[in-house]
Amino acid sequence: MSETAVDTAAAAEKKVTLREELTARRKAMTNDLIDERGLKVQSRFLASPYYDKARTVALYAPIRGEVPTRDILIAALQDEKIVCYPLSHVHGRILAFRAIKSESELEPGRLGVREPTNSSDLIPVDQIDLFVVPGLGFSPDGKRLGRGGGYYDATLKAASARSRRVGLAFNDQIVQALPTTSDDVDMDQIVTESQTLRGLYRSFDFLDT
Repeated sequence: MSETAVDTAAAAEKKVTLREELTARRKAMTNDLIDERGLKVQSRFLASPYYDKARTVALYAPIRGEVPTRDILIAALQDEKIVCYPLSHVHGRILAFRAIKSESELEPGRLGVREPTNSSDLIPVDQIDLFVVPGLGFSPDGKRLGRGGGYYDATLKAASARSRRVGLAFNDQIVQALPTTSDDVDMDQIVTESQTLRGLYRSFDFLDT
């Protein structure tokens, strides 16, 4: 077995352990605590230059203790940004997105996650400026640990080079170091209820690059 294969296998094993630990942390949070801390995360995100510069924003509908995004949706619609959400039906590993103009256009999909109705406009991945990304864990340097499906990583790799990605998390989800492989995609910034972590921290003027 090659050294690269050994490293990949070791990273995968560490990820399994971390997913179990971080999932347990999320399950320990009450709904009230998620809502309370979630308001602070969203407020901090809305004050970021990445949000300010973006014209088309991809959000997610939270599940299983993920950071809420409703305040971001309301603010983005008021700011006349294009807001889109991923669909549960995917072709390959790249997510498809539809835009919405009202929260009422989100309905439970086949996996129980709220998503846009079929009447909403499809938004090509390469037209999205800013991806707001969920995760089980993040590191201060921008590494992300997802649930293991790899859909967001594949989607972010297929996105435009000018796009940016911001991870939303609670403080308990921050891990100083995360194992990664070549399939993983780093965040430009991670926002929690009490801090903004730099990650890749690429230019805010991404729309002009």
